[in-house]
Amino acid sequence: MIIVRFILLSVLSVLIFLLGMPNVEQSRQEARNARAFQLAQQIKTGALPADTVDPWGQTFEIQHTPSNVMVVTSPGSNGASPAEGYDSDDISTSMSNPPHLRTLTRKQIQMFAVLALSLSPWLISYLLRIRRRHAAQQGS
Repeated sequence: MIIVRFILLSVLSVLIFLLGMPNVEQSRQEARNARAFQLAQQIKTGALPADTVDPWGQTFEIQHTPSNVMVVTSPGSNGASPAEGYDSDDISTSMSNPPHLRTLTRKQIQMFAVLALSLSPWLISYLLRIRRRHAAQQGS
């Protein structure tokens, strides 16, 4: 009986792990977002010319703030930006959390949650075993 329980718990944990884990490799979109942010930073520092194109074939938009700070922006995969602010796929040097870093953070949280969930069958089994032992001690 113990071997069967061990096998079932192992299979359940492995299934939770395999079905819930995010892809650790960057997708094409993630790689393009990271590359666009890299290119924008290089344009800002002057390492690349201002007419450099982003991974989607669009030219970067360059603005100067009133405090004379250069902001380099890519409209992202949809090729358009709203009049005010950014939409979800825009990449800019003024962003503290660009899209590729948001995706990385989401993947890290998902990995942690899946690892915790894959251990939960073992924890539940252990708690039930302790409960049965405690009930047996109370009965004697």
